[in-house]
This record gives sequence, C-alpha cells and structure tokens, in this order.
Amino acid sequence: MGVRIAAVAIAGIVLTIAAAAPARGTPPAFDVGSGLPVVGNFSPVTLNGTTQLTSATIAPFVITDDSGALAGWHVTLLFPDFRNGTGAGCETGATASISGANLSMNAPVVTAANIQTDMTGVTSAGFSDFTTARTIIAAAAGDGAGTYDVSPEILRLSVPANVIAGAYCSQATIAITSGP
Repeated sequence: MGVRIAAVAIAGIVLTIAAAAPARGTPPAFDVGSGLPVVGNFSPVTLNGTTQLTSATIAPFVITDDSGALAGWHVTLLFPDFRNGTGAGCETGATASISGANLSMNAPVVTAANIQTDMTGVTSAGFSDFTTARTIIAAAAGDGAGTYDVSPEILRLSVPANVIAGAYCSQATIAITSGP
C-alpha cells in the first residue's frame, strides 16, 4: 500500500477597516500612509497523515490617536473558519473547512513611535481561536494618545491530519474602534 501525499494551500484574505490618515480631532485610526495591517498567505503544507503547522504574517502597521478625547481604543482580529470555496467568505462551492479555532498568535509588539507618545495604559495580548473578534491591542480610557508602531507576531495554523487536500481561504477582519 502506497502513501498518498497531497498538498494544501491556505491563504489569508484581509478585509481591513480603516479610515483615511487621521487629522487633529479624528478618532483613533490605522495610519494609511504607513501601511495597513495586511495578512499574508499561509505557507503551503504537504499532507502526510499527521497534523501540520503553517504560518503567515501580518504586515507591521501604525496606530494614531490625536483625537484629544482620551477615550481609549482597541484593535480586534477576527479570522473565521478556512474553507475550500471561493467568493466572499470563501463559501461558494466549499466542501471542507479548517476550524479558525486552530489559529493562534502571540501578543503583538507595540512601541511608542515618538517621544510624545506614552505607553501607559496600552497593552497587547495573544490568543488561540480567532473565530470571535479578539482584542489584540488596547488603550485604556484616559490613555492611548499618540502614535504607536505595531509589529504583529506570526499567525500559526494547525492543519488537521484528516483535512481534504485543496486550497483554503478565510476573510480576516482587523479593526480599530474608539473606547477601551
């Protein structure tokens, strides 16, 4: 009996919610001029009857809050199940999926982009299972004014041994919202 080897390609498609470059008095936003948070494609894996690990990166990005409101803000990441279909949500023609619960990421590295920015009250967190929106960076009420450089950690996806070979995709959402 021979061993059947098949490949699985997994892509991350990102829908980024962002505003134009912030002007004085605007709510917290991703700095469009510095680059938006974009998820790259996951590395392909070769199925061999065991669980495989693949990874992808999120491009570094900048958060600016010069609103003066000190309402705080938070950045969330949502990654639904990966499906072997096409179209919005990758559901058209899908016959198989890989659970988004198999996805994990350590806490992003957040630093002050300039000497006027204070890191007080700004935190980051890592999670497993992004099938519900998870707050990966937050600024508490009364904090978060300034400009922050964000370097996301590597996204890791565990591909089950029994997954059907094919190309899988998901539609990720990275959003920034005013308020803690």
